Amino acid sequence: MPQDAFLRPAPGSGNDVLAEGPNGRPRHATVALADDFILLREGLAAICELSGVYHVVAQGADGASILDSLRVTDPDLAVVDFKLPGLSALELLAETQHSGLRTRILVMADQRDRKTAVEVLRAGGRGVLLDSDTSREVLLAFEQVVNGGIYLSPAFSLSEVFAWSEEPLPGSDPLDRLSSREYQVFALLVEGVRPKEIASRLHLSPKTVDTYRASLMKKLDIHHVAGLVRFAMDREFRSQSERSQGQPDNGSPPGGANGASAGHSACSETTGIACAPGFPQRALSAASGGHISNRTPGNLYRMFLSR
Repeated sequence: MPQDAFLRPAPGSGNDVLAEGPNGRPRHATVALADDFILLREGLAAICELSGVYHVVAQGADGASILDSLRVTDPDLAVVDFKLPGLSALELLAETQHSGLRTRILVMADQRDRKTAVEVLRAGGRGVLLDSDTSREVLLAFEQVVNGGIYLSPAFSLSEVFAWSEEPLPGSDPLDRLSSREYQVFALLVEGVRPKEIASRLHLSPKTVDTYRASLMKKLDIHHVAGLVRFAMDREFRSQSERSQGQPDNGSPPGGANGASAGHSACSETTGIACAPGFPQRALSAASGGHISNRTPGNLYRMFLSR
């Protein structure tokens, strides 16, 4: 079997965007890039150009502009920063779902955070990359997503992201206690967005936002916004420190460059994973239906979605 056979779409899936065209060459997949850091956008654009397969049709520095671009250019794939200004990745996902756009969205995050990955997948995202991932991982992720799969950075493991229990486990991430909407409010609050703007962006009433804010503060046992900001900063610092030392946070299985431990663990534990409520049915089917494999080294997870 060819070494890259498992990267191809499931037979008969009809999802092979990169199938050969009439001239025998792969068709180009169109890509939109959204990040407020120009250097990162240009780097991703260069990776696309050098690949000879991915053609960048739109770029943007904020969520509102890239949403307009998606509606006009209708690309196969959009790569967006999780903390995109103006319209966060989670908000952008909600808008694309509401608008019925076909573009598959891959989210880039600056830290390894299970809650971020969970909420991105719940919102309909097709995967999560980290800023620290290599260009090789970027191209693997692109191929996965445009061909109908879901990609997670090798820093994650499937058991870590998809496993769920009714009661928080000792030492688990405090953010796991938050609902999806509470997490959205939390993420915007720590970015300095005022409650009235949060209400407008999430299409909620100010009173509802206040209710979510009070609830999330109670769950985290933090009673003012400054405390939430410090909590978020501490999490980011701890995540960066552990990543630089090659250690996973929250006691999760190691991923990293070799990916072997996390990858084999994910595959062997697939049938025993209890998925968190709120995942789309397609993701649940993929997680429990056996259409998951990993690539080691690289820890590439494939979950073909029924369409």
